[in-house]
Amino acid sequence: MHADHVCFRMDSFLLSRVTMKNLSLIWMAMLLMPAACIEIPDLAVPPETPPGSDAGADPQKDPIGIQWMSPVEGVRVGSTARLQVQLTGAAPDRVELLVDGAPVTTLDAPYSLTWETWRVSEGAHVLVVRALRNEHVFLSAERTVVVDRTRPRMIAQVPVISASNVAVRTPIQATFSEPLDGASVNGQSIQLVAEDGRLDASILLSGDGRTLTLNPASPLPVNQRIQVVMADTVVDFAGNRLESTGPAWGWSVPAYLQWGAPQIFGKIEESTAVETSLRVGSDARPVVAWTQNGTVRAKRWAGEDWEYLGAPLSGATGSDVWGNALQLDPVGRPMLAWLEYATGSQSQIHVRRWNGTAWEPMGTFMTTSLTQGYIPWMGFSSGVRGLPVVAWRERNSTQEQVVFRQWNGSSWVSMAAPVPMKSAATVNYMGFDLDVSGRPVLTFSETESGKAAVGRVMQWNGTAWTEFSAGLGLLPMTRVVDDAGRVFVGGSGWGNGVRAGLIKQWDGSTWVTVGEPLADIAGGTDRGVDAMALDSHGSLVVLASEAPSATETASRIGQTRRWTGTQWESLGGILKPNPGSLLWGIPDFALAADDEPIVSWTEKVQSADTFIWAIDVHHLNH
Repeated sequence: MHADHVCFRMDSFLLSRVTMKNLSLIWMAMLLMPAACIEIPDLAVPPETPPGSDAGADPQKDPIGIQWMSPVEGVRVGSTARLQVQLTGAAPDRVELLVDGAPVTTLDAPYSLTWETWRVSEGAHVLVVRALRNEHVFLSAERTVVVDRTRPRMIAQVPVISASNVAVRTPIQATFSEPLDGASVNGQSIQLVAEDGRLDASILLSGDGRTLTLNPASPLPVNQRIQVVMADTVVDFAGNRLESTGPAWGWSVPAYLQWGAPQIFGKIEESTAVETSLRVGSDARPVVAWTQNGTVRAKRWAGEDWEYLGAPLSGATGSDVWGNALQLDPVGRPMLAWLEYATGSQSQIHVRRWNGTAWEPMGTFMTTSLTQGYIPWMGFSSGVRGLPVVAWRERNSTQEQVVFRQWNGSSWVSMAAPVPMKSAATVNYMGFDLDVSGRPVLTFSETESGKAAVGRVMQWNGTAWTEFSAGLGLLPMTRVVDDAGRVFVGGSGWGNGVRAGLIKQWDGSTWVTVGEPLADIAGGTDRGVDAMALDSHGSLVVLASEAPSATETASRIGQTRRWTGTQWESLGGILKPNPGSLLWGIPDFALAADDEPIVSWTEKVQSADTFIWAIDVHHLNH
């Protein structure tokens, strides 16, 4: 509508001078004056949409306004979504929900609805609420939602599910298939739990919502199963709960970590690995050797994995290798000795040294000096002087003795008189160590028919063997001589009324027990001390072991301990076999340059009857 113009003429000067006493006089004056122009503005049309409403309008009267209350624009919804609108104006005859332009259901006052999304596909959908009154239609604004009914799931974990070789300080992290709602992730909905109870840990969710990190307040406890427990309140942004059909996210934390993969040659089901030996060089890299399939094999830790040191070793084709022993020369080069039986010939002892690229012979092989003799045992030691010594027990039908040979740089020479042995006696755990002068100390247990086993200890004094076995009170399994010449012997004996691991020291006139008996590893049986070493400070470190229980005597568990001068302190937790396996046989033991205890042990698969063994090298998990 355009403005109309009404024209009047009026003398402005006159109006400004006339004294008007009332309005009627003004009106009369205007009628008498010449025409003047007055502009009348357009008349405003009432708006179609009431202020504050996003609804359509009744073109006649009483429009209906429709205002969205929920959901918000662009929200993700799951299998259900809560919808609510507010209506203003006249009461409608019917209110409908349109999804992508098609009506799907009606809304009753107070115009809220739990919409089940299963009829529509996942993805974005446009919602509109439509109100009808008589023949008139009123529409809300469009509201887009994203339907997501897919439950989030873990697609990666560190540690992986059921891991069995997990470090106490390993990162704990999970990755999810889609972002989680950060409001649902907290210390109550996600917990780190050990067998002993809940562990304190901070819970962090990455900015993109897909990576969950747990930071324990302290290192994980060893020899326990650890698990991350997630409540069903953990959801994605659509409210979908975590998928929980897979196995629980849990893992095992051993007291000792396995150093690399188990050492075997070929397939594990064909392995017959026995006779492990271990040494650690000044570079802290362990070298392990073992006997398998009639040969000796050696590997060195290369930082990421074990690498072979040369080809398998044997002295002759068709021979059978039994024992082996590993030592290091003064510059850290491995030296390997082994006992070999060749068909139709005498027992042979071979010694070779690694020159960096190959094993080079150290002289010719050695054999028994007895007529028609054979060698049931061999030992090898280099002592603190670095001059290696080989010893072996040899016997024939009438005689038995222990022979010692020392390397002089070009050949093996006799360095002590043979030790006579009782042919009718049974000998176990024979071994020797060298004192600071390179003189051997020999220990073993001896059992004669009808008599109890006894421990024997004897030392070469340069001209003869001196025996000081009386009063030992244990069956020796290991021995060491310190820089002061003190002899320590470890083994199994009676202490405080129970069979225990014992360590005794020869003080020059009698045997003195070092500390308390080691009878409290884990409540097992058949306890003993398998190996000993001196750390960089001259302190005694031992590896004690026991059968797990009276019904599990085929396996062993172990623990390293250090003598403080007043007591035995545990170095970490208990070394146990991997699940489904047994620790079998006699371990070997060494200390790294930082006095870290390293243990090699033959592990036997428990479910197999025979011939499924592997050599494992372990270090403390701390």
